[in-house]
Amino acid sequence: MRPAGSCAAVVLVCLSASAQDLVKIPASAKEVTDVETGIKIAITAGEFLISRTEVTQAEFLLVMGFNPANFQGPRRPVENVSWWDAIRYCNLRSRKEGLEVCYDLDTGRCDRTRNGYRLPSDAEWEFASAGSDPKQAHLGSRDTKDTDALRTLAGQGPSEVASLAPNQFGLYDMLGNVWEWTDDYFNPAPNTPQQNERGLARILRGGSYVSTTSGWARGYRTSLEPERKSRFTGFRVVRTVTAESKAPAIDAGWFEPYNKPPAGYEMSAGALAPLISPGDDWKRKRQELFAKWKEILGTPRASVPKPQAKLVETIREFHYTAKLMYLRVEPDFWEKILIAMPLRPARTPTPVVIVPYYDVDVPAGRNLGGRSFTPGYVRSYAYLAAQRGFIAVAIRWFGESYGERYDEAVANLALRHPGCTGLGKWVWDAQRLLDYLCTLPEVDRERIGIIGHSLGAKMALYAAAMDERIKAVVFSEGGIGFRMSNYDDYWYLGERMKSLPPGTDQHELLALIAPRAFLLIGGDEYDKAGSWHYVNAARAVYETYGRPRQIGYFNHHSGHTPTPEAVWHAMRWLEHFVGR
Repeated sequence: MRPAGSCAAVVLVCLSASAQDLVKIPASAKEVTDVETGIKIAITAGEFLISRTEVTQAEFLLVMGFNPANFQGPRRPVENVSWWDAIRYCNLRSRKEGLEVCYDLDTGRCDRTRNGYRLPSDAEWEFASAGSDPKQAHLGSRDTKDTDALRTLAGQGPSEVASLAPNQFGLYDMLGNVWEWTDDYFNPAPNTPQQNERGLARILRGGSYVSTTSGWARGYRTSLEPERKSRFTGFRVVRTVTAESKAPAIDAGWFEPYNKPPAGYEMSAGALAPLISPGDDWKRKRQELFAKWKEILGTPRASVPKPQAKLVETIREFHYTAKLMYLRVEPDFWEKILIAMPLRPARTPTPVVIVPYYDVDVPAGRNLGGRSFTPGYVRSYAYLAAQRGFIAVAIRWFGESYGERYDEAVANLALRHPGCTGLGKWVWDAQRLLDYLCTLPEVDRERIGIIGHSLGAKMALYAAAMDERIKAVVFSEGGIGFRMSNYDDYWYLGERMKSLPPGTDQHELLALIAPRAFLLIGGDEYDKAGSWHYVNAARAVYETYGRPRQIGYFNHHSGHTPTPEAVWHAMRWLEHFVGR
């Protein structure tokens, strides 16, 4: 005789088995525009499996032993479940099937490298929903005026799963029926490159059976606090196939945008003194150039301090945790830095992007109390680097810290360290920063880049020329030639400009950087067509290393402020040369 209740158990097993099919979604990538900066960013996801339907009440009961749904029916999606209920289901189901558990139920953190069940990330859900048709979805109506009609609709509850046509992947109800919990905390910017691991509410996707089909739907993306339960919200599950998401492949012509000289500038170095001639011993000449520039710059009369930094404040953002710190750059002087550690690093150990500027605020894209903060937007390079999985390091210029204003700062420099130029002081500070970064276990010492705009561009150029630990450089509208900008101001080189040896110019600094990657960004205010002379002169040295394409120039022709396209190219350059 069959035990009481066994028929129900058999039905549940059969229902569960038919609904548990998982569909493989291939590794995917797309570009979206970041709402904070206007810069294009790549959204990627590795290969994963996703349930063909929302988790049904039969499945939930089989795993959890209870059914919390307001609208009962074994083939209906389970609803009235919190985010915590959903991840408990994932863990228990993983154990029942002999898979690795993904969630820490104390913190809610998910290890996506494990093979067990979990909730989809916002980006994964987006990729899986491709081809979903609102006309083939259990959604509400366009009417946003009739409350009685909405109340009637709400009382009907969701439909049975898989009762309408699937999308292109064979997934049912990606739109409508019930909202679906995802793994990520809510960020107003959808589909950020790094899954959000900090916030208050978790993202819901897809809409419910009462969601409007009018323009107020706004992409069927919203949020609830993870403790909340609703008759309109359920979930579906995924499993990781490839733990690492892969960035879009760079095609063979990736360098082409960085190599478009205008007519007449294809090969010319203008009036610049040649850097190398046939038969030259470049190794010896490089040593001579380095010694020459070291003398030009001068150096502080101070002992090199032990690498040391002291914490001021910890700052938590959606995709990074930053430490505002003071770095010891002289035995008796400390400089402000900001180190942003990405929550999901590009790799381990992690590449670094250094961002020098007036202060750390603009690179970080937020007011941190500096003197000169203005919203950075396209100049928020540290924000953008951390967003892409780099350790981003912003550092303040001595002109903002060594005295009340630039004049007092330079006066103090002259009194404390006679013979040291402003750029010489900066090179010293940059080297102290590199000394400190190389003590951090998270840092990949072989993958350190630097990017700067205007003043920051000059700082990036000189730091890289005088220290080989920097492997890639982006120089944006700093004026690559002496005559293109104000290098004779005393916070740069000042009167030292009057005593330079004949033929001296900054193409020599590019030669010192070779064969490390160098990108010039111009906008036709300081860096114009004539900047190609410097690139062409230095490329002759790059060719001696067999690396002629590791120097490039992109001109956006839009003035001093970089365009989103230019910044995208800059970040792409850094990703290629230090991020991969």
